[in-house]
Amino acid sequence: MGPMSQDEEFAKGFLRGFREGLQDAWDEIIKLSTKGYTSRELQIMAKTKKSMLAQKVNAKAAEIERLLGKRVFAAEQEDASPASASEVTLMPGWSYVVREERPDRSFSLFSKLLSRGGAGLCISRTHPDTLKQKYGFEAMSLWLTKTESSKASDDSEGLEYVSPNNLARLASAVREFLSKNKNGAIIIEGLEYLNTQNDFKSVLKFIQLINEQIVLDKGYLMIPVDKATMDAREFSLVEREMSQML
Repeated sequence: MGPMSQDEEFAKGFLRGFREGLQDAWDEIIKLSTKGYTSRELQIMAKTKKSMLAQKVNAKAAEIERLLGKRVFAAEQEDASPASASEVTLMPGWSYVVREERPDRSFSLFSKLLSRGGAGLCISRTHPDTLKQKYGFEAMSLWLTKTESSKASDDSEGLEYVSPNNLARLASAVREFLSKNKNGAIIIEGLEYLNTQNDFKSVLKFIQLINEQIVLDKGYLMIPVDKATMDAREFSLVEREMSQML
């Protein structure tokens, strides 16, 4: 059998992409349907994810062009600018991964929820007092540090020191917080740090456990991530666990 013509290669590539796209869509539906969402929530989530198709296609196009080392797609195919924090509608029971080098947008969303009277839990690599001063929020705090202590200093009310290796303690703190605070908001600043201090499978399981609790207690979860600091496959697996990418 002779080599395929250009048209045959295009047709087979198109069919393969079409099949993979449908497979991913159904896998996503199956995943969402097992997480306890109501039919109304599933409908809203599906519409939201559909609205993000152009963004995902553009990201894939950019990835292909990087691999090929040249421009292939039309110049007008640019990444859409991310919506500002004020334009994002946050849903109870949803988890959000926010792609950004610095967590400014994530903390804007977090502060927005707290300004409505909601309770918040901040898990961070950066000292929480620094974050509170910069972003102007009040919340319970867990500081990820190797200097683990059962008590924080007197001037750091509501702050607990937790080792980044103690994922069990972090998961327990999240469950306890959500059980006491309906629609509670959680932000995890330092996913990359957790990933360097633990094996990735443990970190992914930690995220899965938190997500399940977020669904059950109708909370909110925000995780800022600088994609450049993570392995592409690992970032993709984290992204698949979240309700929405911002």
